[in-house]
Amino acid sequence: MSSKYLIHKNNVLKVIYQNENISRKKLHDLLDLRFATITNITKELIEERLIEEIGREKSINKGRPHTLLRIVPNSRFFIGCELEPEKILSLILNFKGEIISKEEVDFGKDIGKEEILNEIVNLIKKMVAKSKIEKNRIFGIGFVDPGIIDIEKGVSIFSTILPQWKNVNTKQYIEEKIGIETFIIGTSQAKVLSERFFGEGKEKDDFIFIEFGEGIGCGIMSKGRIVHGIGGVAGEFGHIQFPERTEVCNCGKKGCLEAIVSIPSIEKKIKEIVGKDLKIKEIKEEFDKGDEKIKEILKEVFELFSISISNLINLLNPGLVILDKNFLFFKNLLNEFLIENIKKHMVYQYDIKFEISKFGEEIGAIGGACLSMSKFLKLDI
Repeated sequence: MSSKYLIHKNNVLKVIYQNENISRKKLHDLLDLRFATITNITKELIEERLIEEIGREKSINKGRPHTLLRIVPNSRFFIGCELEPEKILSLILNFKGEIISKEEVDFGKDIGKEEILNEIVNLIKKMVAKSKIEKNRIFGIGFVDPGIIDIEKGVSIFSTILPQWKNVNTKQYIEEKIGIETFIIGTSQAKVLSERFFGEGKEKDDFIFIEFGEGIGCGIMSKGRIVHGIGGVAGEFGHIQFPERTEVCNCGKKGCLEAIVSIPSIEKKIKEIVGKDLKIKEIKEEFDKGDEKIKEILKEVFELFSISISNLINLLNPGLVILDKNFLFFKNLLNEFLIENIKKHMVYQYDIKFEISKFGEEIGAIGGACLSMSKFLKLDI
């Protein structure tokens, strides 16, 4: 097959995926290809079990209704694997975004990077074996890294929330041990990709995702593409600095947003000021009971968050801001102390929307799988 024909074939597959149910005539209209070429390509894709016919469209004019085509949901599978400070979560996704299999493992704080790599490989192997999916139907692995990465080389450079994870040839190691092509992406970028494929950002080209958890980050979707920056570290939102603050960040600097408003930072501050050693769910319970000291601390946290997010909005002018589901821990503060404050600090008011992500803990790993899917479909994202 000529390279030109393969490009046409990939474009046909891509358009079928993007349109879900589509006729050959519509493919012909959208791609401006000869009908004979469309017919040959779709025949091949059906033989390869990548697409299937699913009945006929409803005809509003006289004449024979056209047969509709769609991607076969389970024709290929995509692995996503996210490394967190004390946990690895891995899953297998199909074309519809359905989770076919999922595994996770916890590890201690003192574990070294070599042991983490072994845990990653063993977890993925275990998950694939339990799923009973043939290896040749798994296209790739999207590895979600919690720190600064080199996307092109597939190297994990360093992480502020996982200090031992430094200068790791992650892509090379996973590919050598598992034999499946591996791609690497940062946590915030992975989460914005989940939203773009299957969440609040579906069919939206300009939005940001605000990560609120162990770390603070921002995934940026601009004109339908992830903003990576030159080194793949765009969106290090957690390291916006407030010079008057003295909190020490894991990156070594003082006054970083992450050192003030991340979940571990909130827990630390509650312990220092209130004298209670509480985890975030317990803090929520005390807040719901009306603890005034906790309420004042959280109001300050949300004020600093709102200033930072409004600065992002002023810079990027997105149509949508998607907030991490963890913001729901303090649902009663969202409108008055976050969203209204964001609007107050914006340089001008426009019709911007705010949504809470519907994804749970799997959001990062789903984004990794979406990265693999985008590589298979050769999506410009």
